[in-house]
Amino acid sequence: MTSLRLAVIGCGAAARACHLPALPHVPGARLTALVDPDLGHAEDALTVYREHGGTESPRLAATWHEARDMFDAAVVAVPHTAHARLTADLLENGKHVLLEKPMTTTPADAERLLKTAADHPDTLLAMAHPRRLFPAYAWVRRLIRSGALGTVRRVRWTEGHPYSWEPVTWSMFDRRLASGGVLTDTGSHVFDTLFWWLGDDMTLLDHQDDSLGGVESESRTWLRFGGVDVIVELSRLRPLGTACVITGSEAEVRIGTDFPAGECTLTTHAGEELHRGDVDAVAPAQNEWEALFVEQLANFAEAGRTPGVAPYSPAEDGKRVVDLIDACYHGPARRAMPQPWTTHRTTSGA
Repeated sequence: MTSLRLAVIGCGAAARACHLPALPHVPGARLTALVDPDLGHAEDALTVYREHGGTESPRLAATWHEARDMFDAAVVAVPHTAHARLTADLLENGKHVLLEKPMTTTPADAERLLKTAADHPDTLLAMAHPRRLFPAYAWVRRLIRSGALGTVRRVRWTEGHPYSWEPVTWSMFDRRLASGGVLTDTGSHVFDTLFWWLGDDMTLLDHQDDSLGGVESESRTWLRFGGVDVIVELSRLRPLGTACVITGSEAEVRIGTDFPAGECTLTTHAGEELHRGDVDAVAPAQNEWEALFVEQLANFAEAGRTPGVAPYSPAEDGKRVVDLIDACYHGPARRAMPQPWTTHRTTSGA
């Protein structure tokens, strides 16, 4: 079977840490173009690809138009606010797209992308949501679906630490490029997981963040999925840890939300411990970082080549995350995070 010719568009941190180390090991796909407006970034990305065993000689280009005849599909990993226009252009030109999160930065743009994809049925638009392949996340989904927890009542998700991702540019901290902060970045993963676990019946109850017109570093969100109360607390500043606790009527499960998850527990309300330790990777979940992205790219390549093969995360899944993030930022549930340093002033006298 002919391999899918793949371009990576945007050669920054996500491409170098996730996609390029995996590409040499993906069956059914080969790297034929690296695209970045800074050709030095494309050259550095090629070095990463080579260091992980890549043997192809991709075209290096400043724009995708320069390499348009070199690829059939693209991983889009450019700054968030550039997702919508670039992805639409690629789809309109017959290219399959695996799109990094968030899908877009506005619901209107996400809706237009869905329409563009529908108008070009021979192209595939899929989302890069690799946490669905984390063993612990897939385990929780199986527990919920099997009824092992009973009726799910509560979810508490806390994920926070001083920002430690190694960016190639500062786009993640520029509102014009990133649109949002920790909620757009980490929250995209969290919200996609919650929808994947709990379904589409969701109500946003309350949201607080500290953006003050810039990109927020702290956020707290209260949601209800059907009858499940959910609290999500995220930070780029504080060591909140990385944990999710899902409480059901019969049992409670706790996982680490980072990769690997580390020790996970499943305990009945009677106190019986049913599981403690690592979680087995049940396919398609993977227990190695590079293997997550090999699996994601292999699925994308197969779905792009073979009618009827579904991507792990279709475009509609990206749209519902965008809708929720936008409601958090701009909807009636949003409140400014308390700022005690401005509301509890003290005075002193001689």
